[in-house]
Amino acid sequence: MNVKLVLYTLLVFSSFTSFSQTFWKIENEYGDEILLTIEVNTVKNTFEAFSRKDALKDLAGVFTYTLAKAAGKLKYPEIIFIDGKTVTRNDTLFLNGNFNYFDKEFLFSTSIAGGSFNGKYLDKKGRSHPLTGQKVPECKPIKDYASLITAAFLLTEKSLFNPLWLKTDEWLDFKRKVNGLKLKIADDYELAATFFWLGKKLPFAPFEISKTRPNNMLSGRKNHVGLHEINSNTALIDANSLPAKQKEMDSLAVILSVKGTRNLIIDLRGNSRISPVTANILVNYLSNQPFKAGVYLTRKWNESNQEIPKSPDFPKLFKRFDDPDLKAGDLVKERGRYLNIIPAEKTFKGKVFLLTDSKTSRVAEMVTYVLKSRKIAIIVGQKTAGLTVLAESIKLNSEYDLIVPDCDFYTIEGRSLNSIGIEPDIQKSGDEVMKHILSVI
Repeated sequence: MNVKLVLYTLLVFSSFTSFSQTFWKIENEYGDEILLTIEVNTVKNTFEAFSRKDALKDLAGVFTYTLAKAAGKLKYPEIIFIDGKTVTRNDTLFLNGNFNYFDKEFLFSTSIAGGSFNGKYLDKKGRSHPLTGQKVPECKPIKDYASLITAAFLLTEKSLFNPLWLKTDEWLDFKRKVNGLKLKIADDYELAATFFWLGKKLPFAPFEISKTRPNNMLSGRKNHVGLHEINSNTALIDANSLPAKQKEMDSLAVILSVKGTRNLIIDLRGNSRISPVTANILVNYLSNQPFKAGVYLTRKWNESNQEIPKSPDFPKLFKRFDDPDLKAGDLVKERGRYLNIIPAEKTFKGKVFLLTDSKTSRVAEMVTYVLKSRKIAIIVGQKTAGLTVLAESIKLNSEYDLIVPDCDFYTIEGRSLNSIGIEPDIQKSGDEVMKHILSVI
């Protein structure tokens, strides 16, 4: 027998038997699921783990993917690719390596015992994000994403604020490409990537399918009100920590009163996540006069009315945002809601400064307009984004929401601010913003 042939045969056989392949359904801290294939080389003690093969190449197209890879923007044709070393102790397999997601890379580690996966990755700030999961028998899509996408398109066509957007080439091209991929989509990460990557040219944003969260834009977030003392007379509130409930605002009002705060700075730069309810509560605290601040109109109003309603008619036509019956995702079912400002029991008596930049948008931009037009605050910074259309999370099924722009803000004069933007009273940028305010208080 030829010795070389025998050695070659053994080598080939070894190369096949040194690999083991398993499939896993992994969940992150937000409930998003990943379908992961793990391949372990038991001879070299290395591993590779990846989501659906070539998914990113399918999304971008071979030409665009090749250019992005050549430019160093993408390393792998998969949306998630993990590789590294393995260690086995007793009946537990430990994996340590790098977690690649598009052009981002994180440190990764996990332990696998039986059919359970318990891991984590570390972000750039060193924060740990858990990944847990179970072994599955085969590599097939976690959900029926094709049906989910079909339902999302139908709901979009009923709910999107401006129906003319549905006739644009950008929307038709997006829909065609997504429909061509929907049978391949294997997990939540790929679903999100598909809408993000292919939706960049859409005439509206945001537009995505996501797992249902406890809170959304209309219901607000569980804020921890962050009050920063600049000096004995001046306080700053970041927009991300504005009070989401009346009790929180009442508590904040007491704190500012006790401290004798005479200058209040509200930082709306880079913010687009304030809810109309939060905005209503804030303006109630800052205004010493009652007034109607404007109205958000939905598709239902536009389908049956050609004119923008007059402010005296708001109470007859719409409910208010401070009515307690408003539930997350339900605004799209109404013709609209208006903001009715009623001064709080304890209103702020000092100077108010509002900080804005080119990313100040949506409800934050509406707040900017109201406080500027009513001369309640001095606006310092840069022109706002001109993006006042409000996006709502609308229920698709028991697990998923569709996030889609479904209403726009109109002033009491009947004017939309979308695509316009609001100029500051005093134009400054960077460190000059706070330097100017501190020089005039």
